[in-house]
Amino acid sequence: MRGDSGSFHCPECRSQRSYTHHKVRRFFTLYFIPLIPLDLLGEYIECDLCVGTFHPDVRHFQAQLQGDRRQVEAEFQTAIKRVMVMMCLADGVVDDDEIETIKQVYGRIAKREISDEEVSDEIVAAMQDSRSVHEYLRGVVGRINDKGKELVVQAAFFVAAADGEFQDEEQELLADIGEALELRSGHFNQIIDELLAD
Repeated sequence: MRGDSGSFHCPECRSQRSYTHHKVRRFFTLYFIPLIPLDLLGEYIECDLCVGTFHPDVRHFQAQLQGDRRQVEAEFQTAIKRVMVMMCLADGVVDDDEIETIKQVYGRIAKREISDEEVSDEIVAAMQDSRSVHEYLRGVVGRINDKGKELVVQAAFFVAAADGEFQDEEQELLADIGEALELRSGHFNQIIDELLAD
């Protein structure tokens, strides 16, 4: 659901941009027609230029505080990093090709390099975190737009395919990721089909 709009300092563009405030609601549906809004799943600010998504509080940050990208890292970037690491751990073997893929994919998406140490720290954090991918993504799904959700699925797929094998555990986790992101099965299958065709 589109909300208000305005202008803010976009952490991705690093300059003043217009934004749209989105609220994600769950609806009671009848014959696939959304009729009654039920509860608010989350909300996010979307930059109208780069389509980056951010917590609504980003509007209140002062521009000079924007320098530390970790402080204002887009939530979908954080989700992508964790989901890629979860995919890396899915088959029980952490492969060097998977680590390199995580670094490359995250670097392209976040527009900053990620070190081996940062990947290792994320692996340790994921191993210590007892939440399933559903539980982890439940906290952010309402603040990630469709483009961000597609990027999360694509990033997980690239890690799964990095070692040249697409294990059953990896396929199951990828399906769980799509479900946790509340992607319709047709949309999810389209993303996967396009990735397999490349």
